[in-house]
Amino acid sequence: MKLLGRIAALALAGVCGLAGCSKVGTSSEAGGAAGGGNPWTQHGVLRIGNLQEPDTLDPEVGNQQIDSDLAMLWGGFFFNWSDQNQYVPELATELPTLQNGGISKDGRTITYHLRRGVTWHDGAPFDARDVIFTWHAIMNKSNNIPSTVGFDLVTAIDQVDPFTIRVHLKQSWAPFVATFFNQSGTPFPVLPAHILAKYPNINQVPYNSQPIGTGPFSVQRWQRGSKIVFEANPHYWRGAPKLKRIEYDPVPNENTIVTLIQSHEIDLEYNGSAANWQQLKSVPGTRATLTDFNQFGQLALNTSSPLLADVSVRKALWYALDSPGIIERVSHGVNVPGYTDQPSFSWAYNPNVTHYNYDPAKARQLLDAAGWKPGADGIRTKNGTRLSITLAGVSGSANGTAVAVQAQRYWKDVGVEAEVKNYTTSLFFASYGAGGIVQTGKFDAAFFSWVGGTDPDDSTLIMCDQFPPNGQNVYHFCNKTLDAAERVALASNDRAVRKKAYDRVQAIMADQVPLVISWYVRRITVENTDLKNYKPAHAVTPFWNSWEWEI
Repeated sequence: MKLLGRIAALALAGVCGLAGCSKVGTSSEAGGAAGGGNPWTQHGVLRIGNLQEPDTLDPEVGNQQIDSDLAMLWGGFFFNWSDQNQYVPELATELPTLQNGGISKDGRTITYHLRRGVTWHDGAPFDARDVIFTWHAIMNKSNNIPSTVGFDLVTAIDQVDPFTIRVHLKQSWAPFVATFFNQSGTPFPVLPAHILAKYPNINQVPYNSQPIGTGPFSVQRWQRGSKIVFEANPHYWRGAPKLKRIEYDPVPNENTIVTLIQSHEIDLEYNGSAANWQQLKSVPGTRATLTDFNQFGQLALNTSSPLLADVSVRKALWYALDSPGIIERVSHGVNVPGYTDQPSFSWAYNPNVTHYNYDPAKARQLLDAAGWKPGADGIRTKNGTRLSITLAGVSGSANGTAVAVQAQRYWKDVGVEAEVKNYTTSLFFASYGAGGIVQTGKFDAAFFSWVGGTDPDDSTLIMCDQFPPNGQNVYHFCNKTLDAAERVALASNDRAVRKKAYDRVQAIMADQVPLVISWYVRRITVENTDLKNYKPAHAVTPFWNSWEWEI
């Protein structure tokens, strides 16, 4: 995942999908504009305000989630992911499966049928050559690609005809279809060969600030620190979008965004701050909603720490926390409790795992049984060692600081001391080679978020061979039975087989507690009541149907 995705994400509508969303603040729809809408509405122009400014508009060489969000406007993927938790065909016409023959019986050959009649914004035709070129660009070691996972399993791509490709894999890998130019943790759009093939690498090319895509909108202008303007693509294959223009305004201050919403200078904020929820949900002329999202906040536990090697201690830490109370106080009731690394709306979710509901008496009992006895100051000791853990977080994160204070208080109540250490974002999330706090395991517990993709694959998070720098298993947790279940889930394209395997994975994680889930995120959306058809998705990016948006 990119920043605000995967391990690098700090926990910080409209129509309700299968995952669920809640409309919690609807204003009166005051008249004034032509047609009876709000007087501040600019017909056909959607003004979006958000904290993040992209580092590039091409996600292939980008490092932020916003790069992928905006690529949904100008770029083209094989599939989009809807508010109904379904793949929607875009540049590919049918999702490959075992049943339709798109996936071979051995899982090593995937056939895609590409959409005919699609053109790039400059009028050039789209075809299989663009797909093959983009795969080569992703695998080009000269390009600064954030992740090649999945793409690196491809041994060859055959062009059967200009609109049919056959992808050959080294081995069967079930998440492949969800990854290959699809809505994965690092979603990559298809790039135009006729523009980019001439470059030895695409790291600094003009295209990255003025991309040519196949999407419903084209980029008209962007300068760092200013708005990004998108114009409707009249030649989009579905037909011209209902909006004429989208203006994306990066606003680096959450309070300023609230002011812009209150003054109606922006029409949409799609990832609002929970700290401002009370203000955001009651702005006249707007509609505020909460949408379940595949993102959970966690207190990661370093099982290689001598203090946390005993599972009884890890269980006690979870029992000691009043998670609903923390959610209410820190996220103002926006987020919801969670117990596994799969969201409740996923087909892979196992509801029958251990739930660590607030029970300080149970926490004390576990610690007593593990030999940790309260000292004179209430902090437990064992063989002369204090049960004093380091709780790491990011400096300047309001949510992170608040969660740390809450955890510190609850853990002290059962005899566990927590020393809070905050680090800059760049150091906290730095790579293993750069000495990153999380990657190198310089913590006992650490607060951050994980954002999942559309496939339940969590192997990089928890398998024994995924300790940094080889993966994201920062818990240093290893369980051979869990690994065996993960291998079954990765090798099979049969959902029933995968479901059984992921049930086992979640049960083991809940039993062994390598992490304490503090909450599952609900994304805050605030929109002009004149905006129609904005239906945020529940994973990867909320944007998927911008051609239908209307104001």
